[in-house]
Order: sequence, then structure tokens, then C-alpha cells
Amino acid sequence: MNRRKVVSTAMACFMSAALLTTGCSNSGNQGANSPSPAGGKNTQTTVDAGGPLEKYETPIDVHAVRGINGSYKFPQGEDIGNNLWTRTYKDEFGINLIYDWVADSSGGNESAYNKKLNLMIASGELPDIVAVNSKQFKQLAEDGQLADLTEVFENYASPYLKEVAKQDGGMAMNSATINGKLMAIPGFNGNITNANVLWIRSDWMKKLNLPEPKTMQDLFAIMEAFATMDPNGDGGEGVVGLAANKNIYDSFADLLGFFNGYHAYPNGMWIKDASGQLTYGGIQKEMKPALAKLQELYKSGLIDKEFGAKDAAKEAELLGQNKLGITFGANSNPFYPFDDARKLNPNMDWKAYPIPSIDNKPARPTVGFPIGTYYVVKKNFKYPEVIVKMFNANFEKFYGKTGDWDKWSVTKDPVTKERLEAFKWPFVYGFPPDKDVPGRYEALKKAVASNDPSALNGEQKADYEAYQAFKNGDQTKWSTVRQAGPTDSSFAVLNYYKEKDLLYTNEYRSSLQTQTMTLKWLTLLNLEKEMITKIIVGAPLDEFDKFVENWKKSGGDQITKEVNEWASTSK
Repeated sequence: MNRRKVVSTAMACFMSAALLTTGCSNSGNQGANSPSPAGGKNTQTTVDAGGPLEKYETPIDVHAVRGINGSYKFPQGEDIGNNLWTRTYKDEFGINLIYDWVADSSGGNESAYNKKLNLMIASGELPDIVAVNSKQFKQLAEDGQLADLTEVFENYASPYLKEVAKQDGGMAMNSATINGKLMAIPGFNGNITNANVLWIRSDWMKKLNLPEPKTMQDLFAIMEAFATMDPNGDGGEGVVGLAANKNIYDSFADLLGFFNGYHAYPNGMWIKDASGQLTYGGIQKEMKPALAKLQELYKSGLIDKEFGAKDAAKEAELLGQNKLGITFGANSNPFYPFDDARKLNPNMDWKAYPIPSIDNKPARPTVGFPIGTYYVVKKNFKYPEVIVKMFNANFEKFYGKTGDWDKWSVTKDPVTKERLEAFKWPFVYGFPPDKDVPGRYEALKKAVASNDPSALNGEQKADYEAYQAFKNGDQTKWSTVRQAGPTDSSFAVLNYYKEKDLLYTNEYRSSLQTQTMTLKWLTLLNLEKEMITKIIVGAPLDEFDKFVENWKKSGGDQITKEVNEWASTSK
């Protein structure tokens, strides 16, 4: 896997589902637990804990649990309980991290790991620290099993960690706060990198002398030209104008960006209506004209006739066949799937654009709630600050002034030379919301303009070196430059969204599902996708109205009520 793909795709996915992709170790002894002195309230200052980045004067044992899947690899002779990061915790911070048990985390909520963790939560026998999902966090907090970390964070968070906690306006920290008390440290993540961008085959545009798209109408003209003017030189057969896949929403061949261009907000997005109430975007009238146009494009042959039977990976095969020219998708698409396709078509080039609008109002790309993992401490654990000190260590090692990105995030087996994803090994990991945009993007742009990389951190220096190498003809750096480069890149587009305040964040800003969401949401989302597919391939538009009615009766109205109850108590 390419290094930059690891950075911006695997890390983001890792953070949004950390419980499904964590590692393993052997069992250890019982943790060092002791009741705190004031009626069960946690001790907020440990005498020998030192400062935010300092070592415990007396080493401490800390017990945890983890899951593992097949993506975890280590240098020979090492595992999740003995590696670069566990040794660093011990040697530099005096933290002896012990995993009491491990289990297979493959399979999401139904994994062996998650089932075992749920049993542990139900029993009340928690390890000292544990990473949980939003539902588990809510249950633990309601059951009174968690330490209050309010003072711990204030006393032990490093200045950089406190800065990170503010980068999203406090959204992550607010989600971890219950009744005014900080009950977890959220797995910080950036929502801007989840926004769709528009990708277009720029070499085809140049060949056909097409102008860059400013509006959706311009984009339709480009689709038509790609499908009819033989941009790949094979006689004009089989070129698809717009990518789509059976899952409708995905990191590639994603139709969410298309709907956003029509000011429609499906796929779990809650918006405010004229009265200020929250309502579901996928049932609003703005959906119908977008659906009508998609049906028209499909009928005209500008959307893959077989999209309804293809997932994103299968649709991506059209790239290697040199038959696809436009897709809405993720900022990381230069690494996958474009990079593989360029190996088969070396002259292929793609450029990122903002999502265009169907009218004179700018399109607003949607971003969901970015937090899916919470790191909690068992109530009455003697060293509650340890989870904060672990976060301090990660942010400093990865992104701090003394950080070394290549050493701590992606390394090589000294024997086999295999690339290893070391960013998965720490117990905690945080993704600063501003890390990539504007962080990496603005840093690289400034360094390129001044020809001076001296102010860059390790990750940013790697971007700079890749950019210079690409300028000198190294095509292996194409993906990095198309993602993070100062122009024509996905980060440039995301930065434009940020500067113009175009991002549309889900108004339901909670990682916790409402009661009815837990029971009904997956079914409702599947109904939505089925309706979209049926209309695209030719069903009457009134199928949308039937869907709305069915959505409301099948739990949607009750969910809307619950979402607004949440909103009324979250102001």
C-alpha cells in the first residue's frame, strides 16, 4: 500500500472504526487498581505522574483489551504487546501496558472481539482503560462505570493536545461530555477529509479541448463529450461518463456529491428546516430533480448500465480498461483506485474540482459526525491521567515539533523490509482535525512557493520531497501530488471548501444513535438506496414519494422526534 494512501485513507478509516481494527497480545496480570479517597471520586493528580510528556517516577501497570484483524503485521519476533510503541510507553513514560485478552475483530459489531467486550461491560469487570464505540460509551457512562476525566484533561493534556481539541470547534470533546463532565477522550478525527470532491480525466479534457466545469451543466457537457468523442482512441465504444456503484454512497463512484450539487442531502444527513427543526435530508423535495437527471443520464448511456450489480471495486475496473472519465469520490482516490489504473495507462491524469452547483447557489458538500471511538478509564483506577498522557505521546510522536513521521507511523521490518503500518500499534490514536487541511496542504503550498522546507514536520517534508521528485519526472509520486499538492489536488479543493465555509455538517452532531435509530436506521438507509437505484434505471419519479411515505411510517417519524428531542437538550 502506498504511504500516502495509508496516511489519509487507512488512518481515517482506522479512527472511525478503531474498535474493528485494533491489535492483540497475550494475557497479563490484574491491573493496579485502588479506590480513590473521596467517596469514589477519582484522584485527579497523581503525585509521581510528572508533566504531560514526562515519565512516571515509579513505573505503573495499566491493563487493557484489544481486538486484532489480518491487517496487523509486526517485525519478526514482535506482536501488539511487544513493539515500538509498547516499548516507548514503558521506556519513555513508565507505562507498562498489559493486554488481558485479545479476540478477532473481523466482522464489525458481530465480531468475537465486540461480543466479548460487551459481555465484559455487562459484567462490570472493566480493564483499567478501554476503547469503546458510542453505544458502549453511553452504556458505561449511564451505569457509572467510568472515571471523570475533566480535571485530568485540564491538568495533564499537553498544549498541543489542547489545541487539537479545539480544532473542530469543540465538537469531539462535547460528544464525550455528559452532564458537564468529560467522561472519555474522543478519538479525534477530521470531518473535512470526508467531503466528496469531483474527479475528472484531465488528459481527456485536454485532448478534447474542453473547458473546466463551473456548473453542473458544464459537467453534463463533459460527460457527453467523454461518451461520444472517443477520448481514449478506441473507436468510441463503451466510455462511461459518470461512475456509480450499487451501494450509491462510497469512497469511489459515490453519488452523494451529485446530490449535493442539487442541494440535496441524503445518506444520514440531518438538516434544519425553515422553523429550525431537524429534518432528514434524504426525504426533501431537492432529491427529485437530482433523481430525474440521474435517470436521464442513465437512459442516455452516460452511467454504467451495470452499476446496480457492481460495488465500487468492480466499477473501478473501468478505469483500468480506460473507459471512465468522471467520478465523485474521496480525497484519497489518487492512491486507490487511480494509481493502479495509471500503471495500465501511464498517460492517464486526473484533476480534482469542487462539486459544481445546478444553480447560482454554491454546492455544499456534506460531512458526517467524525467521532466513532472513545477512550475511557475505569472508575477508581488510580492513574486516570494515563489515557491523556498516551494521547500526548501520540500527537507529539506523529505531528509534534520533535515528531518523526516515518519512524512512528509507517516503518519497515528490518529483516524482510516489508512496510508495516505502525500507526495501528499504539493503544490510542488521534487524527487532528486540521492535520491534512489546512495543515499539510498550506504547509506544502508555502514551502513550494518559498522553496524552503525548513519549517515542515516529518510528514510535510515527505510531501515536499514527493512534489519535487514529481516535478523532476518521478511518476511514482503522482498520487501524493494529486492528493496534497498546491494545485489541482483534492486537498486544494478541500481547502477551498474550508475557506468558503461550504462544508455542510450533519445537524445531528452526536455519535449516539437514538433508540429507534438503533432498531430501524439500517433498514431505512437500505430503502433509500433501493429507491435511488430503481429510479435511476427507469422507475417513475413518484417512487420517491412512495419512499418518503414508507420512510415516515417505518420509523422515520419517530426518529425525527427523537433527533429533535436530542437537539432541544443539546443547546
